[in-house]
Amino acid sequence: MTGSLTYAGEEARPPSPGERWVTFLRGYGPINRIEGMYAETLPSHARKFGIAPLQFEHPYRAKLFEVLDPGAGRLTNVILTGTAGDGKTTLCHELWSKFGGGDHRVTGKNRDNYLPLEVVTPSGPKQLHFIFEFSGWCPEKGRPWPEDRLELMNRFVRSVLEPDPDEFFIIAANDGRLVHAWDSLPTAAPAKSLAPSIEELLANDRSQLDDHELLFLNLSRMSTAVILERALDCLLGRPEWSCFDDEADDLAFSAASPLTRNYRLLQDPAVRDRLLALADLLDANGLHVPIREVLLLLVNALLGWSGASDTAYVATVDGLRNLVEKGLVHEAALYSNFFGANLPERRREGLMVFRHLGGLRIGHETTNLLDSLLIFGADDPNLQADYAAYVASDPYYSDNPEFERLRRLYLEAEDERVDGAQEFLTVLVNERRRLFFRLPENDERLDPWKLSVFPSAGSYRRKVLEPLRAQRPVDAIILQRLVCGLNRIWSGMLAGELDRLFLSTGLDFSSAKVSDIYLYEVPLRRSPHGDEVAIVETEDSSPALRVNLGKDGHQVDFKLRLVRYEFLSRVAQGALPSSFSKECNEDVLAFKSQVLTEYYRLVGNNSGPLSILTQGPHGALGSRQLSINL
Repeated sequence: MTGSLTYAGEEARPPSPGERWVTFLRGYGPINRIEGMYAETLPSHARKFGIAPLQFEHPYRAKLFEVLDPGAGRLTNVILTGTAGDGKTTLCHELWSKFGGGDHRVTGKNRDNYLPLEVVTPSGPKQLHFIFEFSGWCPEKGRPWPEDRLELMNRFVRSVLEPDPDEFFIIAANDGRLVHAWDSLPTAAPAKSLAPSIEELLANDRSQLDDHELLFLNLSRMSTAVILERALDCLLGRPEWSCFDDEADDLAFSAASPLTRNYRLLQDPAVRDRLLALADLLDANGLHVPIREVLLLLVNALLGWSGASDTAYVATVDGLRNLVEKGLVHEAALYSNFFGANLPERRREGLMVFRHLGGLRIGHETTNLLDSLLIFGADDPNLQADYAAYVASDPYYSDNPEFERLRRLYLEAEDERVDGAQEFLTVLVNERRRLFFRLPENDERLDPWKLSVFPSAGSYRRKVLEPLRAQRPVDAIILQRLVCGLNRIWSGMLAGELDRLFLSTGLDFSSAKVSDIYLYEVPLRRSPHGDEVAIVETEDSSPALRVNLGKDGHQVDFKLRLVRYEFLSRVAQGALPSSFSKECNEDVLAFKSQVLTEYYRLVGNNSGPLSILTQGPHGALGSRQLSINL
């Protein structure tokens, strides 16, 4: 679309700035070609259109520039690792350029992907070795290491392990390829000695090791919420959006266009907050989305359309015009695009961002009240006020003729299984997603998170994440609920909400389903002996349930991710442990084994007389000592 355009009765003309901008953005979308959004192709993509790339300050950029400053004598070896699209190669190019290497870009065709650079330091010249793409620089699987590259790897390891090196290395490598590369080194190679350190840095999520001149940054540990916020500011702040004013006469950029509507929605503070809440919950579940796919997500939200004429699944300028002309703008709504509804299932599952968001099942879960609001709200006097506030008040997509047509057919049908019922239910999923972005979080009756598989998500953010981030204690009621879930799973009894966690085991001293041999109890408030159960923030800023046994460091942490919080909350409310998540149930039992191991380490052979757990009124647990009559 960089060439001229021809319409009936018109002479060929060059594309307008708005047309070039839309075509440029499509290159960041879920295009079905290998040349997608890569560090090697984006600069040429930008030059082709004469438009600056979508770029914002990388979350790790400041840290890198802090430890790498040749003029101030600050140098170290750096490995940048993570998943594809995290910005590793882009950061390397920034460093290369800043240190005097110019704007040279290593393209995908130059498979060496290696360049040396001499820099001046207060103690004399030093050599920097840049490996921009480690995967392309290493030999292919099963091939031997060339002598020159093996020697460079040995020099890298000497620089890491020996004091005062004269050369340093900056390496960008995908985490899986990094481990494989060291495994493939010859056993006798000095570089092989660094393999255990690489594995420890990856496995334990560490950035440095003692006696190693190495900064190890795993970019997959970046917060998705931080990336999304920066990407939103970058995209929405671009000057090219002046097309809405300059080309308002063009249907593609008019007020009626889905592009205009979706852009305004991304600017809406309520929609933005809900998007960031979703990203925050992905972080809380230990799920990371790389920069490349965050940008893809936003472009898809703006331009996504299942009826696009090619395999890109995002609208062209002509497609935007057709949507307006035919009254089909609802087919390109941001609410469904944000979850990849415009993409075929296979393509959607091939993208990490849509797999992660799909796991929340927004729109596939619901309540009777929320569905009644969508289906009957306009006509039901009891629901009309809420309908007007949260459904009809949508200034962009409240008028969906297709939903209204299918709703009428569904209500008038005598049999729910008639043709069109399944089509209505599919459209209803997208309406639930629209409602998800419209509902506030301060009305428990209409909680938007009830439209997800994690109805406790709002509570988790407000009552766990926010207090910990503000360095405030978590409400005792939340802790009691979670400990209730633990007591039920650990003991196999229908325990109530108690002020202590019971440690118990089976008759054969194993973690049996019913563990009624009483061992110990840990209060929720710290005892004089140091015993306590608490919700704390760990070193990596994630919440954890911590069981302290005594004052001598006998503690065990259980990462309190959203899925585990939901699991324990549901069990406390009466759900069977294996009905929600077998994996979570196994995680909780593994946590019990860790706590029991720490308990036995603490007491040794002095576990006291044999007692059993007893259950009293309202789920109260107690203990009764067994006596043996001879």
